[in-house]
Amino acid sequence: MTSSTASTRRLTVRSILVCLGLIFGGALGFGVGKLMKSGVIDVSSMSWSDEAAGVIAVALMALGLIIGLVSLNRRAAGRMMDPEGERPATVGQASFYRQQGLVLFLAGAMMAAPVVAVAVFDPLPFPIASAVMLAVVAAFLAQTAYNLLVWRRADELMRQTISQTGAVCFWVLQGLLFLWAAAEKLNLAPALSAWDMMTIMMGFYLIVSSAMSMRRGLA
Repeated sequence: MTSSTASTRRLTVRSILVCLGLIFGGALGFGVGKLMKSGVIDVSSMSWSDEAAGVIAVALMALGLIIGLVSLNRRAAGRMMDPEGERPATVGQASFYRQQGLVLFLAGAMMAAPVVAVAVFDPLPFPIASAVMLAVVAAFLAQTAYNLLVWRRADELMRQTISQTGAVCFWVLQGLLFLWAAAEKLNLAPALSAWDMMTIMMGFYLIVSSAMSMRRGLA
């Protein structure tokens, strides 16, 4: 296979992923718009971090769902994992791919749940808030378990990518957090809530993770 053919295949795979993401996002946006029009969801009181968290959550769930669906077809999964190859993914590879999709989907669901609950119920009753929190904790524990499983099954290249992504996020975000905290203490910057900081962290992590993956040829 020539380098130009390999590049074309990789570009085709990425284009298909983008199109699937746009279809999923468009369908979800249409549904949310219908709910807003009928008054089921109220977004008028949403903060910037709620809106950003919603966008990130949709992106994570869309990507997780796409990966999960692709993993059901071994030939498509093989092309997704290695656009330059011809062989279908093995059963183990398809299972590994499916687990990655589940991790992403759970991450998006955990971010979306609090935002949706607050948007639907105003004021938010304590029993419903408690139920949503229990669901978030359960999803967090499940995602942690699958994250560890993905780490154990990952190859050395993927482990290095994950480790370097975490290291970059830690050093950059801790520096920014210190500078912002100092500015806030001096009344030079507005206060940020824990939800604001979590949203910024997740957005930054997604950007760094995508850049690292593309740089190493994993995406």
